[in-house]
Amino acid sequence: MTRRIRAVSWIQPALKEFRRFPDQAQMICLAALTIAAECGKSDLAKPMAGLGSGIFEIALPFDGNAFRVVYALQMSDEIWVVHAFQKKSKQGAKTPPARNRLDPGSIETIEGDIAMKTEKLELVRGSGNVFADLGREQADVDQLKAILAAEIIKTLDRAKLTTRAAQEMTGFAAADFSRVRNADLGRFTVDRLMGMLNRLGSRVEVKIRVRRVEGLDRRLLA
Repeated sequence: MTRRIRAVSWIQPALKEFRRFPDQAQMICLAALTIAAECGKSDLAKPMAGLGSGIFEIALPFDGNAFRVVYALQMSDEIWVVHAFQKKSKQGAKTPPARNRLDPGSIETIEGDIAMKTEKLELVRGSGNVFADLGREQADVDQLKAILAAEIIKTLDRAKLTTRAAQEMTGFAAADFSRVRNADLGRFTVDRLMGMLNRLGSRVEVKIRVRRVEGLDRRLLA
């Protein structure tokens, strides 16, 4: 069953551009957004200077290109993705100065549009599972892995543990902790992430509720 957390909502042009990202790049960014929704921050996310508090940019170097997702934390109860783009650049993760500037006026306009519910911008509201919103087949599993990653990151930050110190404490490789901090969860199972969190001193409890699907028996017997 999908866990409902703080929704990730989109400005339509940002969602349209995001859908053009490679599949793996999308997955990493969606994990980073889920980590933000759980009050964590992946190492890919950096505050954007000059735009006030609560505006962050996910900067993902991937396959020789640079992918950017800009999100706002303090505009409403939701996280709002206000900008997404790909920059083909030899500079990798470093965004060229001309593309690194997002007009502060546009953020203010977006915030006003949400508050007044005007028709200036087309908004796409999130459900509480951004993986499901983007049509991922294993959305519940992907969300759970991102939630566990958020808890690992918050635990490391609270204890001020480096990835090397976390390795010495838990026996899990520093490279694993680095991947978690960078929201790169493709290699991880839920069990492995739970194990990492347990070794860090946290207890993980998972509650499952089974709901009968009407007509299922008839479909199985057909």
